[in-house]
Amino acid sequence: MELQEESPNKWELWCAGTGELFDQRPAHPKIKHLGFLQPEELKHILKGAGVFVLPSRFEPWGVVVHEMAAAGFPMICSNAIGGTTRFLEEGKNGFLFENENKESLKEALKRIMSLSDVELRAMAGHSHRLGIGYDPEMWASRVIRF
Repeated sequence: MELQEESPNKWELWCAGTGELFDQRPAHPKIKHLGFLQPEELKHILKGAGVFVLPSRFEPWGVVVHEMAAAGFPMICSNAIGGTTRFLEEGKNGFLFENENKESLKEALKRIMSLSDVELRAMAGHSHRLGIGYDPEMWASRVIRF
């Protein structure tokens, strides 16, 4: 809401899930609260989305980061998410922000919103390459080597 007030733009925020703060969600015309979605429902929502944002406060790995990278999404993630060490390269396919720091999250959002469509597509391609680099065959190969 603050970001829209500071610099109005056409971007919307679509929120999927029902975490502990769901009952405190703000009402704003540019924020859609979708609630819990089954995988089949989420698949349809993702077709209309452009950037993946995961503001988790604690996420030892976060499989969804791998999934969204493989799906080719530019990303903004909290630095409290373990999967970002493998699937988010700062400035190449997204941005990290400092966990529980609203201003840091706003800055990351501003950065991604300032990118051109060409730059966002390049980030999407980089995410996809990172995401598909870890597949079942690669994991099986590692297990066999151990």
